[in-house]
Amino acid sequence: MRRIELFRISGIPIFLDFFFLLIAVLFTWPYWSGGSAAGISAGFVLVLGLFVSILLHELGHAWSGRWFGVGTQAIELNGLGGLCYFDRSLPARVLPRTVIGLAGPFANLVLWQVFDVAAELARDGGGGLLAMVLRQLSYANLLLLIFNLLPAFPLDGGKVLESWLAPLLGPAWSVRVVAILGLLVAAWLVFRSLPGGMFMLMLAVLIAVQNWQMLQSVGGFGRK
Repeated sequence: MRRIELFRISGIPIFLDFFFLLIAVLFTWPYWSGGSAAGISAGFVLVLGLFVSILLHELGHAWSGRWFGVGTQAIELNGLGGLCYFDRSLPARVLPRTVIGLAGPFANLVLWQVFDVAAELARDGGGGLLAMVLRQLSYANLLLLIFNLLPAFPLDGGKVLESWLAPLLGPAWSVRVVAILGLLVAAWLVFRSLPGGMFMLMLAVLIAVQNWQMLQSVGGFGRK
C-alpha cells in the first residue's frame, strides 16, 4: 500500500503517499544526518512545514471549488507535491477556473510572508536554528508559488492560461499553445537541473510527458 489516509478536513480525506516522506527526508537530510537533537528537531519542523504548505495549497483549490459548487473527493500529498481530486469537471467559465486555479498559489503567497515574518521574530528572539528553518520554509513557499504559476500542464498556471485562451482561440488551440509553452518550460528545467539536479530533472521529464500528451490529444501541431 503506497498511501494512507491521515485524517479528514471539512469532510475531505487527506492521503499521504510514502514518496512524499521520501522526498521530504531527502530534502531535509542535512538536519537528520548531523546526529544532534537540535538538528533532528529542526528537520522535523521543516518536514512538518512542507507538509502544511502543500496541504494548504491543495485545500485552497478544494475550498474555492466549493464556492462554485464543485466538491472534492480527496487530496493526496505525494512525491511531486499534491493533487486535489474534484468530484466533477470544473465549470467552463473563466472566472471559476481562474479563482480555483490561483487559490493554491495564493496560499503559498500568504505562507511565504507568514514564514518570513516568523523567521524574523525567531532571529530577534535568539533562535538562530529555528530562524534558519523558518527562512527555508519561506523560500520553499516562494518556489512553490513561482513553480505552480509556470505556463505548463498540469500546473495551475497552465490550467488558468488555458481557461483564458479558450474563448479567444478555441479549446484545441488553447491546449496547443499551453502545451507548447509547457515543453519549453520542461526544456528550461532540464537546463536548470544540470549538472546534478536529479529532482528538477525528474520534474522536467514529467512535465514534458504531460504536455506532449496534451499536445497529441488535440492533434499535435496540425489544425483541429
